[in-house]
Amino acid sequence: MLELSESKMSLFACTLCHSRHPFEELSKGDQLCKKCRKAHPLVTCIYCRMEFHLSGGTEGKPVCKKCNGYIKKHGQPTCCEYCNIRAAFNGTKCSRCESSERKYGPPIVCEQCKLKCAFQKSDESKDKVDGKILCLLCTLAYKRLVHKSKKEGGELLRGSNSHSHKRSLKREGHHRHHHHHSKHEKRSKTEHNDVSGIGGSDVKPQGSAASGMGWDSPALGLYTNSGNSDAGAEPVMSDHMAELTELKELVVKLKKQLQQKNQALIEKEKKMTELKAENWEKEKEFKKKILSLQRELGERLEALQNDNRNLKKQLVVSSKSGKDKTSDS
Repeated sequence: MLELSESKMSLFACTLCHSRHPFEELSKGDQLCKKCRKAHPLVTCIYCRMEFHLSGGTEGKPVCKKCNGYIKKHGQPTCCEYCNIRAAFNGTKCSRCESSERKYGPPIVCEQCKLKCAFQKSDESKDKVDGKILCLLCTLAYKRLVHKSKKEGGELLRGSNSHSHKRSLKREGHHRHHHHHSKHEKRSKTEHNDVSGIGGSDVKPQGSAASGMGWDSPALGLYTNSGNSDAGAEPVMSDHMAELTELKELVVKLKKQLQQKNQALIEKEKKMTELKAENWEKEKEFKKKILSLQRELGERLEALQNDNRNLKKQLVVSSKSGKDKTSDS
């Protein structure tokens, strides 16, 4: 029955080596088998910021197949107006923000970076990020840090177990050595007291006190201190991990703010260029109007001067004719 069920199990081919495997063994996005995942490095796309396995030797920065197809179809992308990631190929929004807006509604403020680029997702999605409302970049950073802290926490646990085992062996060997040394010291002192017959009562307590203070107390203090330091190592490491997480989140937040300020500066420069162009056009039109007015005024002045000359001529002619009439009479 087991053989029949195994034979009936549907197998799927790896996209690179084409070997057949159960669907659960293939990677989620690229559909790669375990061997191909190890052979090809995991990189992050410079546009959509999603991780993928680099299958071929590409020149320059890594670009996933989806973004590569968008570049061939629409050209170079611009920054998305919501998430500010340079992945808006067709329009002002990236495909991820467009689909999230259709599915979850307009964007809201991210709890981490305080930018309006997160979406009100389902409770299951929020449980994966500790119930927070995070944007894409903050979600990716949170998941990477959680994965890294879990990995480092497991290594620390294994290291502390091996340390404690070695320490117990060392303590046991030290106690054996101390016990043998104290017996040998007592034997030599009793022999010395029997031979000399004096100072027995004074020497023995001093020897026992010296052995008690010189071996037991420092040794016990040493191991007690080391035990306390190992017990406190785990919270110290967790504090360091928390500080590291906060610093990385702060770096991501500052990068986003810097990107937003750069985008605002670019928009201001565009507006300034548009205003300069508009001002230049207005000045050009104003100069044209002034020139046309000057031309019209010049023409009118010339016409008036011609009329004035004609009137003067007529006046001279009329005055001459009047004089001639008076002389004839």
